Amino acid sequence: MQPKATGLVYRVSIPRYLLGRAFGPAWPWLLYGPLSSIGLQQRPLPEPPEGDWLELKTRLCGICGSDISLLRGKSSPALSPFHSFPAVLGHEVLAEVAGPTGDALAGRRVVVDPVISCEMRGLEPCPACAAGQSQQCRRRGERDGLGPGTLVGYHSQLPGGFGERLYAHRSQVYPVPESVPDDRAVLAEPYAIALHAVLRSLPPQGAKILVLGGGAIGLLTVAALRRHTDAEIHLVARHPHQRKLGLELGATRAYGAPGASVAVQAAVDAQLLRPLMGPPVFSDGFDYVYDCIGSEESLRDSLRVTRHGGKLVLLGTAGPVDVDWSFVWANELDLIGCFGYGRESDGRHTFAWALDDFAVPEGEVFERLITDRYRLKDYRQAVRRQLVAGPNRPVKAVFDFRS
Repeated sequence: MQPKATGLVYRVSIPRYLLGRAFGPAWPWLLYGPLSSIGLQQRPLPEPPEGDWLELKTRLCGICGSDISLLRGKSSPALSPFHSFPAVLGHEVLAEVAGPTGDALAGRRVVVDPVISCEMRGLEPCPACAAGQSQQCRRRGERDGLGPGTLVGYHSQLPGGFGERLYAHRSQVYPVPESVPDDRAVLAEPYAIALHAVLRSLPPQGAKILVLGGGAIGLLTVAALRRHTDAEIHLVARHPHQRKLGLELGATRAYGAPGASVAVQAAVDAQLLRPLMGPPVFSDGFDYVYDCIGSEESLRDSLRVTRHGGKLVLLGTAGPVDVDWSFVWANELDLIGCFGYGRESDGRHTFAWALDDFAVPEGEVFERLITDRYRLKDYRQAVRRQLVAGPNRPVKAVFDFRS
């Protein structure tokens, strides 16, 4: 008999999706209350597929902005063929290996790469998986076998970290060094996203960089840039506590909103120009812009303040947006979309890089990003807090399963 575990389950419901999308901003309880698409359930763990799988006991799991976007109906429906529900959410997982008994990793703390690869499906690797880029797996929408799914936590047969127990393929787990405490290790997945975006096109020495967004991904992007580049890093973050954290993590300067226009004039000495209609544009801009928000406003700002021939890196989980893309061709911009992590240029996985960055003595600064902790039974309070706008919004919240 399969062991039972309690988890926070998301179920697809078109009426509830439409209800939350239309009225959630006015009545947030529609996104986490009895009429929402989520709820606690105790159910048997699904049988793991054939192969080298480990049973894990969750210690901490971060609440991602993409989880909240899903509940709010802000995720693009175009990506729905690459998920399968109902599913236990949660993909920022720090866990302890619970089995099989006698395994070399038993009792060890591990972080989980949540991307579902061909190897996990028991298939010969597609070109992307063979290259170590399983986040680009060509089989994530296949209906046979394990079924469609891109990430653990968005897959009906592979529960995520918003539950007490889960399975992970051995290829997914990375042992946590003894010197890295739990509160740092649980940030491995979001930090790997930021780090992969930086390593994909490493800014040269002396580059002028703008990071838009004071949430966890934006702040972790600042940290990744500071640890791997000698660059001038400018941060636009709405709230004072976000700007303070950004400076502690390595930003050169930080600006409040509306900050993109102020930043480009202060950092690049660009001339402000007025078009016939619409917001101002600039004669120059930043070498690299990292959009860690993904809203219509942030994308418009990003396009306006990237210099001719510059690089715009998109990390924010943008849904459908109405944006004027004229600057992409007029300024010959390089657009770099980033999703996930994988094998980097030196052959190591991004998670290995992340854990090395965490192991340095000054790595304790990462732990300041965790501002809220919840037991799973308090999920409604956790979601409600994530929906708060203003200076009291959490930077990073986690579910804590430790006794």
